[in-house]
Amino acid sequence: MVRNLHQINLARYAASAILASLVYVVWMSVSIAFGEAGTAHPGLLFGFGFAFVFLFIGGFGLALLLMIIPWAIIVWVNLKTQWDGRIYYPGIGAILLFTLACATAAISPKPFWIEDQTFLEAAVIAAQRQGLCLLFSGVAFGACYWWLERRVRAVV
Repeated sequence: MVRNLHQINLARYAASAILASLVYVVWMSVSIAFGEAGTAHPGLLFGFGFAFVFLFIGGFGLALLLMIIPWAIIVWVNLKTQWDGRIYYPGIGAILLFTLACATAAISPKPFWIEDQTFLEAAVIAAQRQGLCLLFSGVAFGACYWWLERRVRAVV
């Protein structure tokens, strides 16, 4: 029974993914609604709707889905190495989510008025536009996973 506690738990993963998605949507909503000075601001409700749609179309949701297998490996490595999860999970979560989200944003469909880009150009644009948001979402994902894992161990 103790051995199964250290393996990836899909409920913990789902809760962490929901928190990371919430951080992403709130960050994008605020940045869309109150973006640059001197431009017309579309409003917070429009920003929220756009960010929610962009969550699924822009590659973030696909990145969370693709992150399941690497996250299982990360949990296994932490089991073997016994590194401190307070730093390990948020740090690895930030790096992994940032990398996968930039890659999936690069392959996500683009509107027809956007000129063709190479994969690397699109990934760099995604990193420039959403980099901090993706890093903070990854930190939230890892911290939530670590917190839930610690709570389960304390109960059992």
